[in-house]
Formats: sequence, C-alpha cells, structure tokens
Amino acid sequence: MAPVPLNIAPAFRPWRQAGITYLLLDDEVRERLLARPEPAVEPVPTQPIPPRPDPMRSDRRQPPARPAGSPPPRPEYRQTPPPPRPAGTRAQEPVQEAAPRLARPLRDDALPPEQWPAYWKTLLKKTPSSPSLVWTYPSLSRDLGGDADAAHRDFLRRLLGDMALPKGSHAFWPLNRYPYGEGESEQSVDARLFLSGVSVLNPESVILMCGQAPPELGLDGLSPLLPSIVGGRRFVVTPHVDDLIGQPQRYAQLITFLKALIAGR
Repeated sequence: MAPVPLNIAPAFRPWRQAGITYLLLDDEVRERLLARPEPAVEPVPTQPIPPRPDPMRSDRRQPPARPAGSPPPRPEYRQTPPPPRPAGTRAQEPVQEAAPRLARPLRDDALPPEQWPAYWKTLLKKTPSSPSLVWTYPSLSRDLGGDADAAHRDFLRRLLGDMALPKGSHAFWPLNRYPYGEGESEQSVDARLFLSGVSVLNPESVILMCGQAPPELGLDGLSPLLPSIVGGRRFVVTPHVDDLIGQPQRYAQLITFLKALIAGR
C-alpha cells in the first residue's frame, strides 16, 4: 500500500476537509476511487444583460411626412400647474400701492405758484418738493435771507441733529417775506402766501414754533403740543423758538414729543 495525497483527486476532498492528510489504501481501492467520475457541476444561471441603448438611435416615432405646401404644425404648449400650497396657508393677495395724498388748499383764495411774488417763487425752488414735515417760526424769513440770528442758527443746527430726519423729508417755510416791506416786521404774517405754500408742499405735519397759532392763519382752537388736523394736515403748536433756546429742559421734552409724534404718524 502507498500513501495517497488527498489533493490529487476530487474523491479524496471530503477526507481532506475532515483534517485527514493521508490514507493507507489497497491498490484496488485506490484505483476505484481514482476512477470515480467527478461530480458534474451545474452551471449557475445568469441573467442576460439587456443591451445598452444606443444614444445615436431614437426609438421615438417619427411624424408622418408633411405634404408639400402645407403649413407647419403648431407647437404644443403645456401649462405647468402651480405647486400645491401648504395646508393652513393663505393665498398671497396682490399688493396695492397706497394712493398719494392729494393736496387740499387751506384757503379759498390760495394762489398757484405761477402767481406768487418773486420772493416766494425763488424760495420754492430752494425748498424740497415733497417734505413730510414743515417748520416755521416768526423770524424764519430773516434767518433764511442771509441775516440769520446766531442763536437761531445754532438752535436749528442742534434741532435737526437731534431729530435726525432724512434729507429732503422736511423743509422750512416762513410766515412772511424778507427783507420786510413797509410796515412789516418779523411778527408780520402773510397768511395767504404761507398757506398757499403749505398747500403746494403738501406736508403731513406743520410745526409752528410760535408759542401760539398766529391769528392771521385762521387756525382757531389750536393748543400748544396738542396736534390738530386742519385741511387733511396735522398742525402742532410748540413753545416759541426763543423760549426753547433759553430752556434746555423744555427743548429736550419737545424733541421727545416730536420724535414720538413722527414715529406714530
């Protein structure tokens, strides 16, 4: 008998898997094992691989040939539906712009700018066209006319700095012209030209730093720091400009009041 290595034929593989390396066999037994046919191995079925589409080939059906002389077909348009709106949300309504506020004359005898005297025409050209706020006080025309009082100049600079209003959002419009005419002074009031200018400028608010409303304006019933609507505009009477210069506490209170008033609008 001769040792047979188990790696020479499939018949000996079970023994090798069991850890047996060599077997002592008779020659006859060895020959029979070696002559045993190897078990057939069934092929593993494989799925056929589908052919890859040829990008150069189109499977779409070609439209029938168009007769000569016939008009080309119209293209088809498909409207894409809007995406669904999440539950619980409301459809957005179109935004409507606020209509501009129309100017309303404060006097029946108000004059259009083309009929104003030269002083007022020139002043209008230097004034912002659509201010939301107009300031005035008795001696404003002199301060605007190149002969400004130093205390008034410093006061106005401080006032505008503390109010921090955007440029063009406010304007100064005097109660009278300067230089003063015969018999006129800083206390004079040209109500017709002043109110005609207010109608043209069309501000939301008019601040009268006069201590009281000048009677020439016909704004009876106005009280200090009590806003009143006249002709669609808000008029506010404040302490006199000279009193505000000499009383810092009243000035500080006025700034707080005006800021709250403008913010609330």
